[in-house]
Amino acid sequence: MASAQEDPVEKARRQWAERHPDESGFVVLVSILRTYALLLRDLERQLKPLGLNLSRFEVLLLLSFTRGERLPVMRLRDLLLVHGSSATYLVDRLVDAGWVVREPDPHDRRVSMVVLTAPGRAVLERGIHDLVASGFGPIGKMDQAGRRELSRLLAELRGVPVPRIGEVRVRVSSTPR
Repeated sequence: MASAQEDPVEKARRQWAERHPDESGFVVLVSILRTYALLLRDLERQLKPLGLNLSRFEVLLLLSFTRGERLPVMRLRDLLLVHGSSATYLVDRLVDAGWVVREPDPHDRRVSMVVLTAPGRAVLERGIHDLVASGFGPIGKMDQAGRRELSRLLAELRGVPVPRIGEVRVRVSSTPR
């Protein structure tokens, strides 16, 4: 582990504190942004051998969570918190890979539905297996109490109820590798 002098957040904190107020708010912000970047880099490294990045993985995961494994493109846009053109680009890449297909919505011909395919489900399951096996990257270094506390703090920042970790038991997928 890096010492406090080598930590880029600590270096930025010192620079900030010399010039601006509210160093604690700044440290929280920079810590979250830096942690996100480090997590993203690690998770994308794990998904890359499957031909996935985190955004594409997230689309497949969101589709797998829905009844019928389908969503309108614009609903994906809203769930991913991205611009409509970014959602379309992601879907285009997933269609090219054969992991999703576009179908017209039978109730509204103006709407394009994105549907998870069997190959998409298979690559998603492999990605899930790899992320779980790795402990979700650096998160795997935290114990359950630390994960719960971090989840509580992040929920507080988002202004939502605390996730009820451990209250729902899931069936374990037995996807062959």
